[in-house]
Amino acid sequence: MKVCHMQILLLLLGGFAGISKAANVLAFLPSASPSHLIIEMAVVREMAERNHNVTVVSVLPLKQEWLHPSMTYIKLDRGLFDMNSAMNATKSNGLYFMWNFFKMFSEMSSSMAETLEDPKMLELRNNRGNKFDLMLYGYIFGEFFVGLAEHFDCPVALLWPNIPLVPIMKLIGNPFEISYTIVSILNVNPNGNGILFRFKNVLFMAVEYIMLTIRERGSRSVYEKHFPSDRYASYEKAKERVTMVLFSHHFSEKPVRPLVPGLIEIGGIHLNEEPKPLPKDIEDFVTSAKHGVIFFSLGTNVKTTHLQPQTLEKIYNVLSKLPQKVLWKCDDESKVPGNSSNILFRKWMPQADILGHPNVKLFFGHGGKGGITEAKFYGVPMVGLPIFGDQPMNMEEVVQKAYGLSLNHDRTLSEELILNAVKEVLENNTYTNNVKKFSNLYRDRPLKIKDNAVYWLEYLIRYKGAPHLQSPLKTMSFVEANNLDVFACLFVGLYLVFQIMKFSAKLVFRLVCGTSRQKTKKD
Repeated sequence: MKVCHMQILLLLLGGFAGISKAANVLAFLPSASPSHLIIEMAVVREMAERNHNVTVVSVLPLKQEWLHPSMTYIKLDRGLFDMNSAMNATKSNGLYFMWNFFKMFSEMSSSMAETLEDPKMLELRNNRGNKFDLMLYGYIFGEFFVGLAEHFDCPVALLWPNIPLVPIMKLIGNPFEISYTIVSILNVNPNGNGILFRFKNVLFMAVEYIMLTIRERGSRSVYEKHFPSDRYASYEKAKERVTMVLFSHHFSEKPVRPLVPGLIEIGGIHLNEEPKPLPKDIEDFVTSAKHGVIFFSLGTNVKTTHLQPQTLEKIYNVLSKLPQKVLWKCDDESKVPGNSSNILFRKWMPQADILGHPNVKLFFGHGGKGGITEAKFYGVPMVGLPIFGDQPMNMEEVVQKAYGLSLNHDRTLSEELILNAVKEVLENNTYTNNVKKFSNLYRDRPLKIKDNAVYWLEYLIRYKGAPHLQSPLKTMSFVEANNLDVFACLFVGLYLVFQIMKFSAKLVFRLVCGTSRQKTKKD
């Protein structure tokens, strides 16, 4: 009996030893968006917490709180993309809007391609002692970076802070299901119903396919320049190293869609079930608010220069007259729109921990995916002022599900509209009740979000990219994936059958008529 128990113990220890073996992970994070980095570093730090050796390469500086003894941090000097281009790309309509989007992607790709020529990146690549078991890539529409995984001979997992869109679905081989799910950032309507939604979805998917095809030429060119064919696999073959995508979403946010095993939902990974204690000055300010607190923040990418004239002044004039206290995140504490006793201005605030405080009654933000996720996670209703990118789409969902209201960022924005929206969300308990119900759904998961993410990344490491998980759609052409060749064959076959039947009918008709005429002549 003792021998049996000892054997079981050794088997268990052997199993855990295989799971806990430290791996070498390369985390390449070329996005110039701090909000992207928050999601990405939540995954990266968790891998370091599990004793994996993580080399982090980024174009943005990392916060001290993200660093870990198991990390090696490399800050690149090249490839930082100007986010103003992203802002300007969304300030137009129609064909001009699409052209601006395409131009933005081209500029972004050109900027990011410079990271491959950064001396620190060249040193990382040329050091023969660098071996990696997995590459984490903070995806930002630069497929040529798969060359790094080809160079280090390791699988790739993408980190993406939103729902999967056309390029990601193609890379991982997931069905699009365009009849009821959003596949393009150009289609901002989250309600996948009706012929108009389906028509727009098909149209915008076609536009994105065209844009993607054009971008692919440039991406292939960059790849072939830095990873020549005499030493590396082809661009198409290298892309097959993308074996998993961890994306910031959860099925409770709808619409429910089919996901291949390589698509892993990690919505809320940067949040804690119990928020951390606030800095003392903020904690004192929040707890002393008899009527609750409004948290106002336009995130990290939106700056004062991106706003319509007097926008901040209008918001200040409204919030400064309310009985609630206001925490206001600003770009510069020396340049604030006013000085009201109920408003505390700070250049930095722990947003997630503030939203997790029970005395916070409203989040007034810009509709970024990260902020909305945090508000929904902690059950805080919202008023949004979307500026660019996916923000209008995010706020459409908030409005449709009655988690809050959205304001148009244009010249029609007035103090009256702002006041009406804020008072409606504060005083109508419907919004608070709805978002708190969703919070319960969002948090109810079989595994903790971070545990789930680490499990699947370690799964990739254990099974060398887990080729058994991969979808056949990854390597199928558009014609094959949509059975266009089958439909063409069926059409041709039906056409031939129709022609044969038509010919046969004519032949029978002629024979019958000919016999009848001959009989008539005889008579």
